[in-house]
Amino acid sequence: MKSQTADIKVLQSHIQEIRQRLAIKAPPLPSSFHWLNVARPLRENDLKGKIVLLDFWTYCCINCMHILPDLHRLEEKYKNAPFAVIGVHSAKFTNEQDVENIRQAILRYHIKHPVVVDENYTIWQQYGVRAWPTLVLIDPEGYIIGYFSGEGHFDNIDKYIQALLNEYEGHEILNTSPLPLQLESQRTTKNWLHFPGKILADPKRNILYISDSNNNRILVADTSGVITTIIGDGRAGFRDGNFATAQFRNPQGLAIYKGKLLVADTDNHAVRVIDFKNQTVTTIAGTGEKGYFHQVSGKA
Repeated sequence: MKSQTADIKVLQSHIQEIRQRLAIKAPPLPSSFHWLNVARPLRENDLKGKIVLLDFWTYCCINCMHILPDLHRLEEKYKNAPFAVIGVHSAKFTNEQDVENIRQAILRYHIKHPVVVDENYTIWQQYGVRAWPTLVLIDPEGYIIGYFSGEGHFDNIDKYIQALLNEYEGHEILNTSPLPLQLESQRTTKNWLHFPGKILADPKRNILYISDSNNNRILVADTSGVITTIIGDGRAGFRDGNFATAQFRNPQGLAIYKGKLLVADTDNHAVRVIDFKNQTVTTIAGTGEKGYFHQVSGKA
C-alpha cells in the first residue's frame, strides 16, 4: 500500500510537470460527426470536468480488439467516478468508414461507451495519433496528460486515473453527470443467432455444429437447419457441467476429435470438450486467464 501511495505521488508530480511544460489542451470532439451509443452527439460541456480516455481504434485492427477488455475493466472500476471512455473510430480502409459496419462491430464486441466516427482522419490528425490503437488521457480541465500506443497499458493508465482522482478530490470542477447513453444494443432486436463465429459439418452424423458466439453457446442442427441441441445456458461465464448449466464466453473454433467436439472458448482463453455421450462440457486447457509468451534470444 505504501509503495502504491508513493507511485501515485510520483505520478501527480509528473502530471504537474506535463501541464507546466507542455500545457496542451485537448481539441473538442466534433458534435457534427456521426456518434453511436448515445442519444445525441456529445458536446464539450458533457466531458468538461471528467477524466476522459480517448480510444483511437478501427474494427479491423486485432490489437484494437485486444484492449477492449482493459477498457471495460476501467469503465467498471470507475463507473461512479467522473471518468469516461470515448471511442474514436478512425477507419484505415474504405469499408471501415461505413457507419453501419461500425455499428455492427460495436454490437459484436459489446462496446458500451460513446463512439464518434472520425471523418477523413480529422480527430486523428488533431491529436497527432500515428498508430492503432492509441489511448489519450485527458484531465478534468481538458489538458492532455498522456499517450499510450499498443496493448498492455491497463496498470499504467489505472494509476494515472487514480492520481488524477486524488488530485481533484472535492474540486468543484468535477462532473459526475452521466453521459446521454443510448446503446446500439438497445436499438437492436436480438436474433436467435447472434454473431455466430464458426460452423462445422459432421458428415458421419449428418449434423452441423454452430458457435453461437455472442449468445455464448453451441448449437447442434440437422442439415435442414433445425436446432436439435443447445449447449450452454447462454450467459457469459466459465463453468463446466451438463449441457443446460455449462457456460462459455464467446466460443469460436470447432473441431471433432474421437467423437467429441473441441471448442476454442475464446474469451476464456480455454479449450473445452463437449461429450455427447455423457452430455457434459469439461475444460482440458486454460484457466480463464490470458497467457503470455516471452521469447528470450541471444547469449548471456
